[in-house]
Amino acid sequence: MHTTGKIWRMVRLFSSYQRRCEVVAPPPIRLWAESSSHCNLRCTMCPNRDTPPGEKRHMSFDLFRKIVDEARGFVNDMYLHHRGEPLLNPRLFDMIRCAREAGIKTRFHTNGTLLDADRADRLLDAGPDLVSFSIDGFYKEGYERVRVGAAFEITVANVLRLLERRRAAGLRKPYIVIERIRFRAPEPEDRQAQIRELTERFRAAGADEVIEKEEYTWATASAPDLAVPRHVTACTFLWYAMVILADGTVTPCPQDFNGELRMGDANRETLLGIWNGPAYREFRRKMARDVSALHLCRKCDRLTRKTVAGLPVQYMATFLVDQLVGYSRFRKRIGTAERNK
Repeated sequence: MHTTGKIWRMVRLFSSYQRRCEVVAPPPIRLWAESSSHCNLRCTMCPNRDTPPGEKRHMSFDLFRKIVDEARGFVNDMYLHHRGEPLLNPRLFDMIRCAREAGIKTRFHTNGTLLDADRADRLLDAGPDLVSFSIDGFYKEGYERVRVGAAFEITVANVLRLLERRRAAGLRKPYIVIERIRFRAPEPEDRQAQIRELTERFRAAGADEVIEKEEYTWATASAPDLAVPRHVTACTFLWYAMVILADGTVTPCPQDFNGELRMGDANRETLLGIWNGPAYREFRRKMARDVSALHLCRKCDRLTRKTVAGLPVQYMATFLVDQLVGYSRFRKRIGTAERNK
């Protein structure tokens, strides 16, 4: 999709959002296609650890190919992660190639624990546009306390190996981001030197960004309700994106961890049919009228953050960078606005 075409699509999507249209003529510009809901860790802040094993699965390659075939021509980029660890899906690298051949950019988020030498080479060969790693703590005790089941030294070595092999091969892709969650309970002062040391080590090895993310609470039925003010903004996801879980369930929001906001089934329905189907139209209507009445949305703090022209500032900046700048050297200069704050 050319830049002028993307700009025009974004203008039309923004207009649909501003007018709170129930039917959105432009199709979604971004997809989440959950490659796997399985995970090899039991991280303290993630609801995945409480999900029954029988409810977890890998997305089949046939379903993924159906999604790509329908999305080619209108989707610009696709996230290949959501609730699980993408590297557990044995067809992940085939998925990346499939999307790339359709002209769709791909990115995924990983805990990095499974990225051995073989997978690192296969990843570089597949050519995703962006890979981000969660390495919380940035020192052994803090990391292993949060990332239960992981070994700090192995994860760090895996990331450094990928950076080295990308450099040795003379590749620009994938754009590599290393994330550390800024937890509500701050890291001890006596660990700050170790955090700075590892940060500089990643940067020296060639990481494109080393950034912090604010800790947040997933929108699940058990999460506490927030004090949602009446002037809360409407969620933008319903007007520009779609999330497809590993089993084909379509939900409008990547914060809907358990897929409670069911919009359709990608196995049996087309993406465009779901996009303006009865469930999406009804949910957009409810979102426009009273966010606080929506049982999951009133648990989400994203709707109370600072806005400009009715759009959340953090996510608007990041979205524009993703769509218009992409994953280039220029992006490295300006940074990932949403997560650098």
